[in-house]
Amino acid sequence: MLFNSFAFALFLPIVFVLYWTIFSRKDVHLRNSFLLIASYVFYGWWDWKFLFLIALTSFASWGTGLLISKEGQSEKRRKLWLTLNLVLNLGILAVFKYFNFFVDSFCTLFHIQSSLTISIILPVGISFYTFQALSYSIDVYRKEIDATRNWLQFFAFVSFFPQLVAGPIERAKNLLPQFSTIREVDYQTFRSALLLMAWGFFKKIMIADRLAVFVEGTFDKGASGLPMVLGAVFFAFQLYLDFSAYSDIAIGSAKLFGFDLMTNFRRPYLSTSFSNFWKRWHISLSSWFMDYLYIPLGGNRKGQWRKYLNLLIVFAVSGLWHGASWNFVIWGVLNVLFMIAIDPLIRKWESPAFLARSVKALVIFVCYALSLVFFRAKGFDTAITCLTNLGWYNADTLTSFGLNMAELKLTAWLLGGLLLLEVLVERFGGQLSAYEMIDAIIQKIPSLIRWALYIALVLSIVYFGQYGGGNEHSFIYFQF
Repeated sequence: MLFNSFAFALFLPIVFVLYWTIFSRKDVHLRNSFLLIASYVFYGWWDWKFLFLIALTSFASWGTGLLISKEGQSEKRRKLWLTLNLVLNLGILAVFKYFNFFVDSFCTLFHIQSSLTISIILPVGISFYTFQALSYSIDVYRKEIDATRNWLQFFAFVSFFPQLVAGPIERAKNLLPQFSTIREVDYQTFRSALLLMAWGFFKKIMIADRLAVFVEGTFDKGASGLPMVLGAVFFAFQLYLDFSAYSDIAIGSAKLFGFDLMTNFRRPYLSTSFSNFWKRWHISLSSWFMDYLYIPLGGNRKGQWRKYLNLLIVFAVSGLWHGASWNFVIWGVLNVLFMIAIDPLIRKWESPAFLARSVKALVIFVCYALSLVFFRAKGFDTAITCLTNLGWYNADTLTSFGLNMAELKLTAWLLGGLLLLEVLVERFGGQLSAYEMIDAIIQKIPSLIRWALYIALVLSIVYFGQYGGGNEHSFIYFQF
């Protein structure tokens, strides 16, 4: 079920009303039962047959936690239970997501002709909920959290529908305890949640989906010159706005039920180093790889060259996590190379001045946008063609890729306004997000004007949003 679908527009209010009325009694077990059923309906709306997989992942990780925490267990046996769970869940992920990729790569490497590939449908969100479940097992093994005996609570944690299919990838220490707490009706929380969701839909439908039209035209139809440059820039913004919009809607939806999810983006395109960028971009995934792969590999504790090797492994795996294609691996490796080569140079220019920070942010953005050509292009050869087609010519063909001049100008104004807002938040907002700063300002406005602004925001999305043509309405990260 897509957030930006008619089905979800019916599903969310129904679940919300039932949750706070029929299931509003002081009974955590009853509420968790309802949330689990609602989450399975949400996921099964796409294909009910894959509910078995998420149930298996949940049961295996829950059971592993109990086995690991069992009194009298030797370290060897605890590690065995964890290993078995990792093999099972990563094995399921490998079969559904990477089987054909590994077979094709092996056959290509050794020049073998094979028809071993099979037709497999990739379950939506499998990479997200698998990592969320695995982090619980690892944390129990590390004795960072206690294993829960409440299977219902754990199943609801793994399948919680607001963040089920595209994150944020929550940690058990943050989200799992929230399923043992009864929440009360809170108007201010509901108001804030709905505003955050509206902000997410604005970014998705007004900007990201409009950018998608031009991006598809340039990448898939062989653009060259300035249109290709603009296509690469637009894709960088499309990816950020599309995914951060999903996170906003997920966090807002969770708030409607009294749950707090982690922040997933924090103005990444204003970063002044690549190290800083990856602390702001897809934070839940970046921190997951940091805690469960980079640090266990040795992190930066074993010398500079080992640190670089660890980063290379982490980003190559991160690239592969995004999809079964060498293009994603190249994207990941490029970002490691940028971090190794560019960050030391940037650090030498120590200046708090706005111009210095702006130049650094521009360098980071340009490099990242270039790496995203491999992320977006369908195949290595296509990516190389797109890169070689970059230039400043063919400006007169800009309107040949799905958006007319009026729509291109509207897109430029929307992006410019959003960028200005993020610069202001970065400068004056402290730890606030753009949405939180907007919310703080709105609360100081008289209620009549404030509701007029709410209505204007909703109507602008409805009347001026991009619908159809250039995208399938789904969020980009649904495919991962």
